[in-house]
Amino acid sequence: MTAETPPTRPRFWRTERAQKFVREVGSVVLGVLIALGLGAIANEIGWRVEVANARNAMAAELGETIGQAQERVKLASCVERRLDELAVIIDAAAEAGRLPPLGRIGNPPHRTWTRGVWDSVVSAQTATHFDRDSLDNLSGTYEFVTQLNAANMRELDIWTKLYGIVGPGRRLSDVEAVSLRDAVSQARFTNRLMGMAGLRMHQIADAYDISYEPATVREHSGGPAGEYGICKPIAKEVPSAYGEAPLKGVIESVKKDPIKREP
Repeated sequence: MTAETPPTRPRFWRTERAQKFVREVGSVVLGVLIALGLGAIANEIGWRVEVANARNAMAAELGETIGQAQERVKLASCVERRLDELAVIIDAAAEAGRLPPLGRIGNPPHRTWTRGVWDSVVSAQTATHFDRDSLDNLSGTYEFVTQLNAANMRELDIWTKLYGIVGPGRRLSDVEAVSLRDAVSQARFTNRLMGMAGLRMHQIADAYDISYEPATVREHSGGPAGEYGICKPIAKEVPSAYGEAPLKGVIESVKKDPIKREP
């Protein structure tokens, strides 16, 4: 008898069941790949929207800061002239041993130099999605904003010290004269530093096409120099006592010109 040869069983991947399985797996894999691709595209679009929103917000913030920087440059010569006057008064008083009656001497404007939008952009990691050049230039611009804010705060302290000579006249010691001369030097340095930082910040923004709002610049650059106390003559009215300070009348001024939400 001839032994029957058992029929050959088809290989699994050639069966209809296997082909159906492969099609199902392929569909799943393809679906996953498409989903991942769409997710990556959606994520990229989302970051681009965030970057665009960040640029718009920083344009307003930098417009305010650049406007204030222009104001400082405009007033720099007035501050220098006032410090020249104070240096002469202090030198004469040191020679005589007595301060003369002196009215209010004015002071440079005190401003807030904000960088809140930039700090938010960095902390939210939106900054990592800017191109390298934009990120470097924005970092440099806001470094000057930091310098301006620190210098303006220090400047207010220095001018508060200089206001110690405002009053009806009193004895001046050699030690205090030295301290007042030092305050004049510090005030000069701070004024020059702020003018330089303001100019450099503006130059970087223009040179590297960093967006800022021109209308906001105009709004915060102030009026004519002659309207500022630091550019006017020293006040003729002499206080009856010592202990004066900058920013006299600032509360009344703020009440007359409240901050209002834009429509």
